[in-house]
Parts: sequence; structure tokens; C-alpha cells
Amino acid sequence: MARNMNSNFYVMLGIGANALWGAAFIVPYALHDFPSELITIFRYFVYGVTSIAVLLLLGLGNVRISFPIFMAANVISFCGNVGYYLFLTFGIKYSGFVYPALIIGLLPVSVILFGACQGRRQSLLGLLPGIGLIVFGIVLINFLSVNDASGLTLDADHVRGIVFSLMALSLLTIYCIANARFLKSNIGISSLRWAGLLGICALLQSLLLTLFAYVFVGHDMSVFTAYSADRLIAFMLGVVFLGVFVSYVAMWLWNVSSRHISSIVAGRVLCLETIFALAYGYMLDARMPHSFELLGICLIVLGGYLVQWCAGRAGLEV
Repeated sequence: MARNMNSNFYVMLGIGANALWGAAFIVPYALHDFPSELITIFRYFVYGVTSIAVLLLLGLGNVRISFPIFMAANVISFCGNVGYYLFLTFGIKYSGFVYPALIIGLLPVSVILFGACQGRRQSLLGLLPGIGLIVFGIVLINFLSVNDASGLTLDADHVRGIVFSLMALSLLTIYCIANARFLKSNIGISSLRWAGLLGICALLQSLLLTLFAYVFVGHDMSVFTAYSADRLIAFMLGVVFLGVFVSYVAMWLWNVSSRHISSIVAGRVLCLETIFALAYGYMLDARMPHSFELLGICLIVLGGYLVQWCAGRAGLEV
């Protein structure tokens, strides 16, 4: 009984992390008039500063980190933070929140497929029914969904948004696998310290992205003069929320959770990120999902659970 209670506690921590991560889709959607690079830069600047403050306050910053661990942290942080979110914000900017949320919702499946392709290719056949449901769900949303009186078509912007979202999914898949393996093989590094180290790496990378945005895109502080005071306040509140809660708090919760639950259970929990993101988005738009959207969402979620169930029976832990 105590073991089940402990397991449920760590699952609840994972659900809390996904509820926060779901908001990551909505902030750039609400701040669509701001450049994606600036949202990413300021989010991870706040995340990095928060990480340094917490590490100093708790006395966790006086531990020597080896160069290989620091480099691993940079790669993992880029895949799960700056790189992932930059592509995600571009995806949301071009195609709205529904497509990116559903594509990122394929994360549990992409992680399991990675494990299947790595060492147990014969298990791929058992995953095909679930994958088929997911593909059919995406087809329903992309081609059969109705938007007001006209059909929803895949114009150039939507295609661009889907491509960016797929790039974000690829980076996030690498992050999930690499981060889980690192945590399980380096038990001497606490979840709180690891979240802080990833935040510091994200801060350094956000500064490099700032330089890139200035040199190649031409963004500087003068870009903010084009916005009203209300929009600037919304921007600051949005990036602070992203940096403190969606990044630092959610990362810490997930690190603690993923150390104590299996990858199959973690995959089921990760499906909730999509549900939270879509729910927040529909609330922001003050509308209910269209019938084909709702059917497609149900098929994708069902397909995700079917893939995870089959993976669990085949022993495809990653």
C-alpha cells in the first residue's frame, strides 16, 4: 500500500509538470505579435537567473561539475529547452496551437519507437495499430476539420508550422531519452541541482541566441518601442511565467518523477501535456473543438495509449 501511494505521488508530480508544460504552447500563442526569438531568449534568461538564485540560496552551487557533465548538460539543455522551444514557437506562430500541440503529443510514441528501432525491430509490428490510429487522427484534423464555413486547408504557413513542430519533437525526443539515462546513471546529482545546471546552460545559450538575433535578424531593444504598455506588460508576465514555472518548477517536478516511475508510465503521463495544451488553447479562443478536431484528438490519445500498452507488453523500456 505504501509503495502504491509513493508511486501515485510521483505520478502526480509528473502530471503537475505536464500541466505546466501545456502552458508553454499558449504563451507564444497569446504573444503572437512578438518575435519567436525574443520569447525564447527572455524565457530562458529568466530560467537561468532563477536557477542561479535557487542554487545559491540552497547552497547547491558549491559543487564542482566535471567538463564532460557540463557538456552533456549543454546538449541536453539545448534539446529540451532553447532549441526545442525556439522551433515550437515558430510552429505556433505559423500554424496556431492545435498542430504543434498534437505533434508534440506524439512524444511518448517517438520515444518508444526510438527504443524499438534501437534493439527490438521485431516489436515494431505490434506498434503499428496504435501508430495507424495516430496517423488517422492527424489526417482528420488536417484535412477534414471545418473552420467556420470553409474547410481547413494546409497552406504554406501551416506546412511551415508543422515542419518546425516536427523539428521540435525530434529535439524533445532526444532530450527525454538522454535526460532519463543521465539521471539514472548519475544518482549523486540531485534533481534540483540538475534542473539548476540545465537552467544555467539555457541561460548561456539564450545569450548566444541574443547575439545571433542581433547580428543576423537585426533584433535589438528598440523592437519593444513598437508595442503598447499593455502588450509589454503581457510579454514580461508571460516570459516570467515561462521561465520560473514552466521551465524551472516543471523541470524539477519531472526530474523527481522520472527517477521513480517507469518509462511506460512516464509515456502515459506525457500524453497529458497535449490535453492540457489543447484545453488551455480552446479556453483562450473561447470555443469548443469542432467535431472532427475532437474525434482526431481522441484517436491520437487512444493511439498513444495503445502504442504504450503494446510497448509495455513487449518490454520496450528506454
